Amino acid sequence: MKISLILVLGFFSIQTYAKKCADFSTQKEAQAWYEQRKKSGQTGWKSLDRDQDGFACDCLSGGNGKNCPKKKK
Repeated sequence: MKISLILVLGFFSIQTYAKKCADFSTQKEAQAWYEQRKKSGQTGWKSLDRDQDGFACDCLSGGNGKNCPKKKK
């Protein structure tokens, strides 16, 4: 019982810190969150910079629009 409770709580705590680009309105907003998390040593920021160029969510409004995921047909 204790192990399952620990696993469930651990899963929810990881999910609250990981963000997706869809969670932000603009690239600037995502970039600010990305930099704050990265500088403080917290987790959850890597998923915002898929091409590892140092810019979060390039495809959002205000981003450079490069290396965007291909849209499914």
